[in-house]
Amino acid sequence: MKLKPFLRIDDHLTIHLARPELAVAIFEAIDSQRDYLRKWLPWVDLTQKVEDTEKFIGESMQHNTNGTRLTTFILAGKRLAGSVGVVNFNKENNSCEIGYWLHQTLQGQGIMTKSCHRFIDHLFNTKNLNRIEMKVATSNTKSQAVPLRLGFTKEGKLRQGLYIYKTYLDLDIFSILRQDWNQIDAKPG
Repeated sequence: MKLKPFLRIDDHLTIHLARPELAVAIFEAIDSQRDYLRKWLPWVDLTQKVEDTEKFIGESMQHNTNGTRLTTFILAGKRLAGSVGVVNFNKENNSCEIGYWLHQTLQGQGIMTKSCHRFIDHLFNTKNLNRIEMKVATSNTKSQAVPLRLGFTKEGKLRQGLYIYKTYLDLDIFSILRQDWNQIDAKPG
């Protein structure tokens, strides 16, 4: 699969906009780790066949065009590694919320931190944003590490902020402001 990347992270990692050519790879990545992803993501049970993913991609492409969301997927070489995207733009407040997931077998390699860094840098440089937020399940320690490594501030807890598969999860909310990002990103290393 030869696709032109939306954003290049390095020689091995790229970020791609949602498009039909990725449907099978996305579905297979979800299907191969369904039990793991289901712990944290409410849409896993809605993804039962490739056609469900194709429908999601069509909706995502429309959101991407309309500027209401920005859904992208991470490729490690030719392998679908995960996703990072804007789940909600708040245009009145010049802010957005981003979310992400990474294939369980690829965790611990810095892929998501690098991907989020490149994605956030793109958002601050191309959108009129002042603030970016992440909401992460308190019990998801691997995912919690990403915003902390990127210099986000932990602002608090949304108690039982996510109802997922008949249980409530607490969410920690993290944010970074454009002024903070510019100071952090300007530092070498």
